[in-house]
Amino acid sequence: MKHIIVNNYGMFLGLKSQRLTIKQDGSIKNEIALNRIKTIQVLSRGISLSSDLINSCSQRGIKIFFNTFNSFSALHTLYEHKSVMVRKYQFEKCELIEGLELARTLIIGKLKNQRATLLYSSRGFENEFKHNVIEKFDKSISQLKNKKDISKDFILGIEGVSASYYFEYLKSMELLPRSFKYRTKRHSEEITNIALNYGYAILFNFIYKACINAGLEPYYGVLHSVRSAKPSLILDIMEEYRSFVVDRNVIKLRSKLSKTKAENFDKIKKELATNILKTLSKKYKYNHRKLTLESIIQRQVYKVSGYFCSQNKYKSYIFRW
Repeated sequence: MKHIIVNNYGMFLGLKSQRLTIKQDGSIKNEIALNRIKTIQVLSRGISLSSDLINSCSQRGIKIFFNTFNSFSALHTLYEHKSVMVRKYQFEKCELIEGLELARTLIIGKLKNQRATLLYSSRGFENEFKHNVIEKFDKSISQLKNKKDISKDFILGIEGVSASYYFEYLKSMELLPRSFKYRTKRHSEEITNIALNYGYAILFNFIYKACINAGLEPYYGVLHSVRSAKPSLILDIMEEYRSFVVDRNVIKLRSKLSKTKAENFDKIKKELATNILKTLSKKYKYNHRKLTLESIIQRQVYKVSGYFCSQNKYKSYIFRW
């Protein structure tokens, strides 16, 4: 099963004999049978879709995502909103101590995976700076684990400080292009931030799909603020996976990114998207089995659903470096 990413201005997505056709300038660039497609991700403005294709995708449960650097929307069927009891429990637990405990666990998982990314990316280096940063991560993880009267502000404070250590280390060790000065989430004109934002948009769509499959409400989370049009739960859950799925692939492409101007990012984004999809389709150990990372993420999100329904504890998935 495939995840289709289209990101060139002027493309047209149509339907022909239950096959997705991708056209550019009137010429067919690709044809894929709908029964082989899981999701379609539209990551650029100026891309058109036929109503026949949208209708067939809806009937087959193929989710369609639209992302730009400052907006997001998704098309999926009403049938997937049937899990009303899961959402009822989710709304209740998000307002109780159980919601804060889930937020604590998600951020501990994020810090452990950021720590693993730092160790993996600088495994050839040994210096005092590296040891100091790792010690700071260990201290932050310990503070989060041992804090008795936990609050959102405390969790966000630890997460924010650790993020500054993390990106400062990647910058200082030249694991990111020299143009990178600090993390910018939107409207960045710096190529590393553009690449990170692009990668996080792809990851976002996978987490969104997993949440809908698990019957969860994507817009009601445990850590990020709840407000209209902000998918808080998706942002909460994807914290665990950002460094492994996206940051590592951006680090791998740092030489190419260094030689590419921000306005020419289109020339490199296909390679970044391909590498992220390869990471998600690669198999890793999970409960004594080997599963694709996409399957692991889905199972982890089912566990979040189970946690809200008081059926199990939630434990983050930690990547080995």
